Amino acid sequence: MLRPHAEGGLGRVSVALDEELPREVALKEIKERHADDLGSRARFLLEAQLTGALEHPCIVPVYGLGTYADGRPYYAMRFIKGEQPARGHRPLPPGDGPGGARGERRLALRELLGRFIDVCNAIEYAHSRGVLHRDLKPGNVMLGKYGETLVVIGGWPSTSGARNAPPPVWRPRLTPGPPAAW
Repeated sequence: MLRPHAEGGLGRVSVALDEELPREVALKEIKERHADDLGSRARFLLEAQLTGALEHPCIVPVYGLGTYADGRPYYAMRFIKGEQPARGHRPLPPGDGPGGARGERRLALRELLGRFIDVCNAIEYAHSRGVLHRDLKPGNVMLGKYGETLVVIGGWPSTSGARNAPPPVWRPRLTPGPPAAW
């Protein structure tokens, strides 16, 4: 483990070193307080399996799934060196009027719309495979350093029962309210 990166309700993401292919990866582990809860463990494994079954250039790939000696699951995925849209998006330049550059504004808007279309295509692909994101927000979209737009599927994915869907290991009971109500 190189350093902590992010934390959610069920898991913790750290930056780790892949020793076989010397590269940084994002390592997601189930939190200790959820490790012995079978429902939480099943949700964590389902997240890894559903995400790993999606192969799309705008979806963060899963590299591998494993368990520690004590049985706690983890999975490794691509570590994205970039920013989230809320932090990485620069404001559109002014259009008309004093100091406005109409061409710059159009170019910036085109770039922003291109990234939005990338997100839409990734979500459409996930839906075509029977995977519903259920937590799409700016924090789950990453803008790569070299123009990539990547969607992080982890969090609360579920299956819709579509024909091309990977077989579910566990299917959440859908009830109104936040995930903590399950």
